[in-house]
Amino acid sequence: MGRATIAILGGAGNTGRRLARLLARGGDCDLRLMGRNKAAVDDAAARIAAETGAPLVGIRADSSDGAGLLSALSGVDLVVSATSATRNAPTVASAALRLGIDYFDIHLSSAAKWKALRANEADILRHGLQFVSDGGFHPGLPAAMIRRLSAGIELTHAPVYASFNVDWSRLSFGPGAAEDFIGELREMDPSVFRDGRWVRSWRNARDFDFGPPLGRRQTIAMGIEELRSLPDRLPPLQDTGFYIGGFGPAVDYVALPIAMLAASLPPLRRLAAAGFFAALKRRTRHEEWTVLVCDGRGTRDGAPVAVRLRVSHDDPYELTAIAAAACVREMIRGKRRPGLLPQGLYVDPDVFFGNLSDMGAKVEESVAPA
Repeated sequence: MGRATIAILGGAGNTGRRLARLLARGGDCDLRLMGRNKAAVDDAAARIAAETGAPLVGIRADSSDGAGLLSALSGVDLVVSATSATRNAPTVASAALRLGIDYFDIHLSSAAKWKALRANEADILRHGLQFVSDGGFHPGLPAAMIRRLSAGIELTHAPVYASFNVDWSRLSFGPGAAEDFIGELREMDPSVFRDGRWVRSWRNARDFDFGPPLGRRQTIAMGIEELRSLPDRLPPLQDTGFYIGGFGPAVDYVALPIAMLAASLPPLRRLAAAGFFAALKRRTRHEEWTVLVCDGRGTRDGAPVAVRLRVSHDDPYELTAIAAAACVREMIRGKRRPGLLPQGLYVDPDVFFGNLSDMGAKVEESVAPA
């Protein structure tokens, strides 16, 4: 692909504007920031253009409006869905397919989203398009981390642990974002691959020592699409899964259960979501961090080894944008790989982790005798 034109839906959002800034710095694409609030995307485009010197424009577009997207995305090479509305991903993907353009999203790993995307998989391949879903760092990084460590090592155990904290008090969200977030939490799948088989249970929890400054934290399993096929791709693998830390005791054990119960009743859904976000803003710590660790075991040349890959950043939204930008770089710069894949399986691990480092993520890797 030559100079690409990329549209970012949610371009004025917490992640969308960071992603736009990273791509603008690359200087090899034209960016259209899209959102329902024209003034907001115009302002984001002007600020990023002034900072980077790159040409950006703001365009009003609604990710739920299929007909409007067909017009807004005309002349685009790749559309990025960076809104909070996972439920609209099939609408965006359908518009991309009709226009014959590539598609990328940073939504959580939703079963409904994947069902809708897979319904079009044959047409995606037939038209030679690249459709990449589950971008960012959770999902997005775990399978890529495991694939990176599997080069030259027969992995038998490769769980990935993550902990992050956002200063919720300083963030603002558009209408419906809180409800979308609660809905995605309610759909979370606590599945892991243990002893050679998939096990779904809310008891899939582990303590993990992230090292300084975080220390030991409790994590729970969060099933993500990118890990599903890894046992078939890496036959020696007997143990893998994605384990993520919570928001803190007050939110995990009080605010979240109440919000999820209330959200199951449609009349209370909006109130429950607003109450949960208020608890996040008041009851979570204001420091920010993100860390993911793949803590692996296996053999190299017949000898047992312990391997570890650690990715970290001070800003969770920035790491999401960095990981997404690294994948988008491959989509527009590298050899085309048509089909439908999650980010963690689409990227070339060597290229991807090099891009992460170049854009400011801290990547640490070690191998030692077990």
